[in-house]
Amino acid sequence: MDIILPNHTSELLESTFDAVYLYDHPLYSLMAEKTQIPWMLIVPKASLQASENLDYIQQLYGEIYRLIDFIQKNDIGEHFNLAKIGNKNPHQHIHLIFREENDEVWPDAVWCHEPLKASDSRPQELKKVLAPFFNQ
Repeated sequence: MDIILPNHTSELLESTFDAVYLYDHPLYSLMAEKTQIPWMLIVPKASLQASENLDYIQQLYGEIYRLIDFIQKNDIGEHFNLAKIGNKNPHQHIHLIFREENDEVWPDAVWCHEPLKASDSRPQELKKVLAPFFNQ
């Protein structure tokens, strides 16, 4: 079951997802996993139930693909995986992971090989590179 977080404070998001808060967007919050692989979590601010919220879902995925385009144009990564899984954390979120053929678990799915090599600097690098996108 997908639990929608009603409050998107950085503290609540970081404790809920054990990830680093990056940015707030009107439709979602963006988090980063503490891994060497560029792995972001998109935390929607409304339900992803199509029967209730189709307009929101269309807007959200449009914004996600705008973010992906920005990331690709700024050399953060080319190949990406986008997935809504939620097997380990029942709070609604979408994984956005940028992969390279030489990353530590290529070509396997990253969640099949946890724990991945940790990186405290990768989230900060992502925050810096994504600043122009979120400060438009």
